[in-house]
Amino acid sequence: MTEKQVRQRLDPAERQEMILEAALRLFEKNQFSAVSMRQIAAACGVNMALLYHYFGNRDELVRATLRHAIDAFVRDFSSQPPDPKAPLGAADAWLDATTSSAPRLQRMVKLMADFSATGNRDAEAQQMVDEFYHRERETFEGAIRAGIAEGRFRNVDPVRTARLTSIALDGIFYAGPPRNDYAFAQNIRDLRDQLLDYLQPDL
Repeated sequence: MTEKQVRQRLDPAERQEMILEAALRLFEKNQFSAVSMRQIAAACGVNMALLYHYFGNRDELVRATLRHAIDAFVRDFSSQPPDPKAPLGAADAWLDATTSSAPRLQRMVKLMADFSATGNRDAEAQQMVDEFYHRERETFEGAIRAGIAEGRFRNVDPVRTARLTSIALDGIFYAGPPRNDYAFAQNIRDLRDQLLDYLQPDL
């Protein structure tokens, strides 16, 4: 069966996912404002009419791409089996999901950064970005508070520590590639180890 025949047999949900994945890959290489609907249609092998059938305009498609990437990560995080022995609790599951979702997450962070860099911010897209980072910080903050309460971690500022950890995690995906550093899994492990070292109780 040819690639064209496979595309023709896709149901609407699968076709939309194919379009959104193709758009996400394009946005990784280009600022989303420079990518046209025609380029996206060509990248996923569909005609323009079909693209506009699913998405009313380019802005709607870009927002849908961001939502698709965020939702895929959250599903991966939610599917991680809880490990009661994990020192960081749910934050360890978040880091595991970050590792397993690294290629898509790199594209997602790039797209979120592009949204934040635009002069006229899209309110709906910004809300998605804010909700994602709020959940990330909340996950780390909760793990740190639990460790402090149980005496496993020293008494640090959970809000500050969670915020800086979240920023450092993004740096792995956003600042690493320009330095030719694509060792995402190792860098995430190193960040986790550094965080745990910082949280060790004072002797």
